[in-house]
Amino acid sequence: MKSDNREHLAALDLGSNSFHLIIGRVIEGQIQPIHKFKQRVSLAEGLVNKGISVEAFERGLDALSQFAMHLRDFSPERVRVVATHTLREANNRKKFIHAARQLLPFPIEVISGREEARLIYLGVAQAVPFRGVRLIIDIGGGSTEFAVGQGEIPEILLSKSFGSLVISERFFAKGKITEKRFHRAVLSVKQELEPFSKQLKRAHAEQVLGTSGTIKALAKWINPNADGDLTITLHQLHQLRDKLLSLKNVAQIDPTEIEVQRIPSIVGGLAVLIAVCEELNIDCLSSVDAALREGVLFELAEQAVFHKDIRYKTIQSMAARYQVDDAQAQRVWASVECILQGLGKAWQLNTPDIKLLLVGASGLHEVGMNISSSAIQKHSGYILSNAYMPGFSSDEQRVLALLCRYFRKKIVVDDLSEFAQFDHLTVARMIVVIRLAVLLNASRQTHNVLHSVKLKGSTLLLKLQGPLAKSAILEADIVRENKYLSVLGYQLSTE
Repeated sequence: MKSDNREHLAALDLGSNSFHLIIGRVIEGQIQPIHKFKQRVSLAEGLVNKGISVEAFERGLDALSQFAMHLRDFSPERVRVVATHTLREANNRKKFIHAARQLLPFPIEVISGREEARLIYLGVAQAVPFRGVRLIIDIGGGSTEFAVGQGEIPEILLSKSFGSLVISERFFAKGKITEKRFHRAVLSVKQELEPFSKQLKRAHAEQVLGTSGTIKALAKWINPNADGDLTITLHQLHQLRDKLLSLKNVAQIDPTEIEVQRIPSIVGGLAVLIAVCEELNIDCLSSVDAALREGVLFELAEQAVFHKDIRYKTIQSMAARYQVDDAQAQRVWASVECILQGLGKAWQLNTPDIKLLLVGASGLHEVGMNISSSAIQKHSGYILSNAYMPGFSSDEQRVLALLCRYFRKKIVVDDLSEFAQFDHLTVARMIVVIRLAVLLNASRQTHNVLHSVKLKGSTLLLKLQGPLAKSAILEADIVRENKYLSVLGYQLSTE
């Protein structure tokens, strides 16, 4: 079993309604799913009060303990765990992620709504090839994602904070269904979507697809005797709404018609889908099985098997967009590599993800130059904090922004905490590395002044070389840098 799993890949999606695990393998360049496992947890329950409820918290951890058994023989580089809306928004998300990390020996990436939409599009594009323009709608428990694109390339990505569980709790308390409540729910969704509806309609999608459990459940309810990908019309959705209104409470829904665990959230999901279809003038759509987990699995295969990491492409694209000095970026990265040769093992900085962030900081720390050369580090940090960066988790983007925010000048230590994916000490050490690399290349000369670095306690012993080794300016820069680094507990010294 263990040897087999070295060839397998696994993607785990921690959604607001359900947790989904998919295991697959790559055969002749194609991903073949071999096992899917879903556990409904309703993690978004209580999210209207800003936090994960005690019951949902426990259900989530129980589910993760089950998934951990399926993943125990997998190596970390062949597993990717992503979390979505609820773990983006809940005020107790850090507590949940900390508890989850005790059960799962893999990083949990909290991804942005736009990144979620991109991965959903990627998953559907791989499973359902189509050359024309299409719109993909994914109604989750806490949010709804929209992705418009052509072929495998998404062009419009949007995430809105209305989902089946959230709308059900907000408008259908205790399961009560009335015409007034339903109207208010639909109107609320339309109001949130309205600023973006023109953009989505202008895409003139030739195909509209719905993904994930809510839409599939509605499609199956409408077409109980059909199999496979099902078509839903707006007229059928209106008929289903009228049926629910006649029942007056979700408790009256026939459990043979729909999965029992989905009943509490289905009326909210129906309201969302009706609102979306009416606002975007959609008369019919088809439900498909592929969704976020397939997109995560595909991108994991690209990275682990084919050694293609979209995050490197994102870094290159941003560097080109902001006209970064490529020669300087390469000089800084060469110094980072030299520093890691001396410190990487001791400081535990030799992982692929940390290397990627240091590559990113080497290449992007000067993007703020496009705003002003004064306080460039603040501008760089702001740009990277707010840009859309495909492939990056929320924590990865925040750490990259911090590396570029603090590549020079004063360091605010409090900004280095509050990460689920990285600990405080690791972030601090990455900042030391990038600051030293930038400092040693301040004169932008082609000669590499750094020969080697050794660690003696909390002091970095630098062996310098070449004409700058005895530079009074560089010596003064190191003295000044030590004042800044003192807040992190590190110092620089030359041999």
